Amino acid sequence: MGTDKHLQFGVYVIDTVLLTAFIYGFYRLMCTISPTTVNNIDNLPLTIIIYIVGFSFSSFVFPSLLPIRFVKTEAIITRVAYTCFMTMLVVALIIFASRPFADFPRKFLLYSMLIYFVLLLLERLILKKTLLRIRARRRNLKNVILIGNEVTVHQLYEKLKNPMAGYNIVGFFYDGVCANEEITKLRVGGVSDIYGWLTNHPEINEIYGYFPKEQHDIINMMSKFCDNHLIRFFYIPAINVFKGNMVFSLMEDIPVIARREEPLRNDTNKLIKRTFDIIFSALVLILVFPWVFIWSAIMIKIQSPGPIFFLQERTGLDGKIFKCIKFRSMAVNDDADNVQATKDDPRKFPFGDFMRKANIDELPQFINVFIGDMSVVGPRPHMLKHTTEYSRLINHFMVRHFAKPGITGLAQVTGFRGETRYIDQMEGRVKKDIEYIENWTFLLDLKIILKTITNMFGKETGNAY
Repeated sequence: MGTDKHLQFGVYVIDTVLLTAFIYGFYRLMCTISPTTVNNIDNLPLTIIIYIVGFSFSSFVFPSLLPIRFVKTEAIITRVAYTCFMTMLVVALIIFASRPFADFPRKFLLYSMLIYFVLLLLERLILKKTLLRIRARRRNLKNVILIGNEVTVHQLYEKLKNPMAGYNIVGFFYDGVCANEEITKLRVGGVSDIYGWLTNHPEINEIYGYFPKEQHDIINMMSKFCDNHLIRFFYIPAINVFKGNMVFSLMEDIPVIARREEPLRNDTNKLIKRTFDIIFSALVLILVFPWVFIWSAIMIKIQSPGPIFFLQERTGLDGKIFKCIKFRSMAVNDDADNVQATKDDPRKFPFGDFMRKANIDELPQFINVFIGDMSVVGPRPHMLKHTTEYSRLINHFMVRHFAKPGITGLAQVTGFRGETRYIDQMEGRVKKDIEYIENWTFLLDLKIILKTITNMFGKETGNAY
């Protein structure tokens, strides 16, 4: 959530008090219900101090508070998780490097940090809700003015005017005529009137402004004025070349604009997703796959001569081709790589039809996930013929290949599963796939997996045939 110095210090104090109270209470509780968990903890006050040192260090290096005012719940969860993980590492290093604590119970450290993660997360969510209510009452606000009469300035105004955002828009400065009545009412004067007005309004915290190229000298003057009057200045570029989401970044020291946000280009996010894929797929392949394989192999061999598995070339990450593994659900035929399965497809044998409806035929794709060709969650991979056809018919179709294909995906749990008879169905699937790529979070993956499981055991089979 957004912070200022007073809020940040206040939250740190609350965090350490919560940590102190929790470690003390958790220790007393374990003494009662599981004495072995607290064996060798002879100095509780010193233990609490070590926890506070570890938390203070991790909060300094990787603060769980973000210095911005628009923060998603997923970002809060991620930051709190990182802070708690780093706290556990630092505490472990201090404890196990100290001779008096050489036999410190590892279970106590692990359990305490897992529970504290939950408590800290609840505290952050409560704090976020509290701040939103405070801002809705016109408190904890930043006073800002906007300069310019461009579309991007108007778009920023629409976001900042939300009371929950925590901004008080004091006025607009622009030349010419504005068609927006709200902005017209907020106009204080023209661009040339800014300096005189600001001199008499020291309460302004931030300025967001657009200036055309021929007025770059004004940008430098405005920047110097703000620096000398303790005001933060933000330049708004009048750019909307992509007519949608854009991401600004630096290539060395040169600003560049990306077409869209792609969280999975971040190395940390890649590591999180890949680690989860390996662990989840390994568990499925060890605990579930052998039993399903034996049962499915027997039924397939009884009902349809041919191999147990069906391997098909499909389009993967960055357009690379890979072999997608499935249980064979159709009789061996020459159209397998060209014709999509339909509801009453004569190629399907009875058990194969059941497997498709129950998603059992896709279980071997966890092998693809384990070796890295696929992910548990992502856009569903298409056969090569469909990739070629749809890339010609649907704009942005190939964007879905900026992420690893998945066993399930956002499109599949929002009504775009199975056969796509009409072009608008595929357009809807592509739209959802791109939405997933632009808004990926680990929490979103978990939601999709849970939704997939509930759909499997419910009645939402949709177009699964």
